[in-house]
Amino acid sequence: MKLIKRIIIWLIVAIILTGLPIGVVAASQGIQSYSQVNDLDYDAKIDDQIVIIYQNEGTIKDLGLTTNQIEAGEKLNDRVDIIKVKDGSQADALVLELLKNPHVLAAQKNAYLKLTSVPNDPMLSEAWQFEAVGADKTWDQVNNKESVVVAVLDTGLNTKHPDIIGKSVDGYDYVTGQTATIDEVGHGTAISGCIAAIANNEIGITGVAGIANIKIAPYRVGGETVDDYEVNLGYACAALYHAANRPEVRAINMSFAGYEVSPVLETAIAYAASAGKILVAASGNDGAVPEKAGKITIPSAYDGVISVGATDRDNVIGDFSQYNERVDLCAPGVETTTLWAQDDYITESGTSLSCPVVTGACAVLVAADATLSAAEVEAVLKETAIDLGVNGRDDHYGYGLIQLDQALAQVISKDPVVSTAYRTHVQNDGWQALVNNGQISGSEGEALRLEAIELNASASNYDIGVRYQTHVQNLGWQDFVENGALSGTTGESLRLEAIKIELTGADADLFDVYYQVHVQDIGWMDWAKNGEPAGTEGFGYRLEGIKVQVGLK
Repeated sequence: MKLIKRIIIWLIVAIILTGLPIGVVAASQGIQSYSQVNDLDYDAKIDDQIVIIYQNEGTIKDLGLTTNQIEAGEKLNDRVDIIKVKDGSQADALVLELLKNPHVLAAQKNAYLKLTSVPNDPMLSEAWQFEAVGADKTWDQVNNKESVVVAVLDTGLNTKHPDIIGKSVDGYDYVTGQTATIDEVGHGTAISGCIAAIANNEIGITGVAGIANIKIAPYRVGGETVDDYEVNLGYACAALYHAANRPEVRAINMSFAGYEVSPVLETAIAYAASAGKILVAASGNDGAVPEKAGKITIPSAYDGVISVGATDRDNVIGDFSQYNERVDLCAPGVETTTLWAQDDYITESGTSLSCPVVTGACAVLVAADATLSAAEVEAVLKETAIDLGVNGRDDHYGYGLIQLDQALAQVISKDPVVSTAYRTHVQNDGWQALVNNGQISGSEGEALRLEAIELNASASNYDIGVRYQTHVQNLGWQDFVENGALSGTTGESLRLEAIKIELTGADADLFDVYYQVHVQDIGWMDWAKNGEPAGTEGFGYRLEGIKVQVGLK
């Protein structure tokens, strides 16, 4: 008994010497649920918050945290949480600790992204943007029975605006924690109006959707006050997961941009893309800011996202429109008219406004043909766009100004929208961004070997897939793989020397697959097709670049 008392006394002395109050030590508990901590304060310093994405459905219990570490928190959905640390100076260290947890897929400090609009004086004028993209010819051409839903991640929606009333379904308001959304700022209402403002009602404007059965699912991920043009990173991630899990949601609009690396946003984007959603984002508004012009922005730069720049009435790119190698398309976004506030209209500029024009066009194409994949929708918009700027794709206009009437005509014409999507693993550079339909993946003239490839092919309303095999240095021909699987090696410094590609599926005999490779010391070789070998085998020459495309026979 005396020994036990001495031990207790010694422990108490040790606690006192370390400067920790006895009550604090006793009160520190492992967190089993958010009922043990405070609710998040929306006005709190966001740098003290951490966004967590779970590998699978998870809870705060899985994180192994204590009440000494965490002051507040909120579960946004089954995959996304936000927690607030007690000591902001420990936030970075806690992120590193969380990333070691097997239950955590991604984690980072919370941050704000900027909405990409430049407001002007409210006024009602001609909405010229819809004529510029051919929507004046398509407004009454699609009358689908099943609703196509577009998730708009923004500042919410004024659902009672007379020019959009009845054109929305439930989304979620992450600011208030309720299903019904409001819009304190007006930005989300403006974006939604570009897509789905009511047609043929004798007031205001018409959205790109025209009379097509297209609805808005508003997700309020920012705009906590009337002058707040920022998006909460954690809310945006949660909204992406929520929208991705809704089968009726076919497209997601993101009229915001940022420059910081964001593993949690990239993870959420990849999840939504893997769910087949059409993802569209603004390229950003810093094209005329010297220190930012030409820089990559997120989420528009991520794989699977259509990046949109803004043009004016003369089809000239706006000086503010951010430009870079990830810009895909452009649409009107300089002094365009859309909805505002409770019952008003506004003339506004920004890639925020050009982005939903493209999103709305995507929704119209899906309304016309529900079997279209995200890649097929993107492909037909690029194929039918007006090429502006320098010939071919460029960093300001991308593939050009979308033409919805031409794209819709191609979809309705029964000719299939054929698409290839592929990426390569390149020496020293790793995996390259996805490219489509005959674009170059890899390099030419840089003496860098291709080491692996992943490839997909599709055609609307047809059953096709693709299989392929590569000839690898020292290993020879590998087994055939199919539909996006890796062929080749990574991390072993082995070059690809040749490739064979074949189409699969019930309708494969209706199409040809063509592929061309760039070979060390030889350059571009002749096109091969339908399983023919392209490249060399046994000569020790590396493949350096590849183009792949599919067409009707």
